[in-house]
Amino acid sequence: MSAQKNITLSSAAVANIATTAQPALAVLRKNGGRLIGLTALALSMAACNTIPKADMRPVLAEPNIPIEQTYGAFDKETVSSADQPSIAGQRWQNFYSDERLKGLIALGLENNKDFESARLAIEKARAQYQITDLNDLPRIDGSGGYTRQAQNRTDKNPNSSYSVNLGLANYELDFWGKIASLKDQALQNFLATTAAKDSTQISLISNIAQSYANLSYSLAQLKLAEATVESREKSLFIADKRFEAGIDPKLPSLQASASLENAKLAVLRAQSSILKARNALQFLVGGPIPTNLIPTPAVSNITNQQIFNAGLPSELLRYRPDVLQAEYNLKAAGANIEVARASYFPSISLASSVGLSSGSLDNLFKSGSVGWSFGPSISVPIFDAGRLDANYDVAKIEREQTLAGYEKSIQTAFREVSDVLATRATLGDQLAAQYRLQDNFEQTYQIADARFKAGIANYLDVLDAQRSLFSTQQGILDLELQKIISQVELYQVLGGGANLDVPTVIPVPHKNLVQLVNLPANSNKAKAVDAIDAASSARVASAQEAQAIKQAQPTEKATFKPTAVVDVNNDGKTDAAVGVVTEKTTFNDTSVEQVPVTQIVEP
Repeated sequence: MSAQKNITLSSAAVANIATTAQPALAVLRKNGGRLIGLTALALSMAACNTIPKADMRPVLAEPNIPIEQTYGAFDKETVSSADQPSIAGQRWQNFYSDERLKGLIALGLENNKDFESARLAIEKARAQYQITDLNDLPRIDGSGGYTRQAQNRTDKNPNSSYSVNLGLANYELDFWGKIASLKDQALQNFLATTAAKDSTQISLISNIAQSYANLSYSLAQLKLAEATVESREKSLFIADKRFEAGIDPKLPSLQASASLENAKLAVLRAQSSILKARNALQFLVGGPIPTNLIPTPAVSNITNQQIFNAGLPSELLRYRPDVLQAEYNLKAAGANIEVARASYFPSISLASSVGLSSGSLDNLFKSGSVGWSFGPSISVPIFDAGRLDANYDVAKIEREQTLAGYEKSIQTAFREVSDVLATRATLGDQLAAQYRLQDNFEQTYQIADARFKAGIANYLDVLDAQRSLFSTQQGILDLELQKIISQVELYQVLGGGANLDVPTVIPVPHKNLVQLVNLPANSNKAKAVDAIDAASSARVASAQEAQAIKQAQPTEKATFKPTAVVDVNNDGKTDAAVGVVTEKTTFNDTSVEQVPVTQIVEP
């Protein structure tokens, strides 16, 4: 039988235990040479594995787009120049001028559920990073217990024992950078999440602005349709009176009635568009739209810009958060390679404990009851059937995949900007032509109406002129809407709308005990350098630079030497060969590594 009780440790007791732990520290200093020798032995054992060479080459992104050149296909209101700041560098509060729209954007950023999920994702990523970082801190556990024990049921003298212990759990010394790489990977994942939030914000602001413009021009279409209905009601009244007076046959009256019904259908379609636009805007804002924030019909301008500067394609690397997110993912994949490479090396951990035990509570904290233990442990990968090699290969392939995704994100950004610029290139000319058509059809309608009233033309000419004028006016509203939408889209695809004035809070990781001895690396300047490097933007090589780097990169060759041939169906012909593939990587004609691999290949 046994019984246990919890004992609360006072600060004095902890201090006493710490004092009694000094012999353990002395033993650590005394046996430091043994630890070094054990480490050397572990390294020599680990050398049985072929450890990949550290790849110090820069990761080369080749999106194959003219990064440093200007964009093409510009209208009179759009330029591409490095001499002026890109509109993507403006805060959305400064880019947009419509106060009603700015109020709706503020509501959306506060209430939209997608944006709220993106914010929560940042908090989750931050917590996950903290978990990875805190795992690198030494953990000291304290415990206390009371035990009363008898040998058997007839034992008349049961024993009592009290114990108090402090123990350092297995703490890994990061000699090879594995833990640091895991932290770096978690940090890059966190930064990628912040970039994803910025992407969500940019998309939300753009969608609100476009829905605002859609609602405004749906109201304008309704206003135009209602004015057309009123005009055609007058035309129908005149046609009916002329028919009743016997001036005209029934046909003009029927044609005027049909024209009126078409205008009423346009009213109904405009009303439906208004309801849909309001629903879309309400969904984005995350609540009912205040009456004072409803747009006026056909807003002519919602930005402060007269000239829209697209900047240079290279600025997409800084302003587009989806490109930054892809870059952070690429960095995380690079850190994963370092984790896989560090797994080849021994894992060295420390564990220690110091405790007190006594048969009586009064003698528990006396010096004679002290016991301690200390011991490093080393785990060495000797034979794993190729798992480390496979994991390392997977990590390298994943980085290549992530690199391809990064390059594609740059190409996608460039294409989206080019598409918006192509749309804007002819909008001004289209609007000018449409306004000229409106003037033409207004005169045509006036002439046809006068000729009809004079009895020298039929009513069909009047109807044709009415329909053409109404269609042209609708087309003008559509083009004006496209012009507003293109301004919003250009700001979006350039990366405008993120919180450029709100700095990203980059957590500083704790140092491993191995790194603590390097005092310069723990200075505030070193911490700032690490944080800036973690969040820095990528530099994409030009075509000429990419070619030069490619020529300087090592070459990889694989040769197959058959050791046996196999005749599967016994027909006297060789069906397969078993041999050794030797992969040879060369840096400046210097052999670095040879890895034998047994493989079956087709002849």
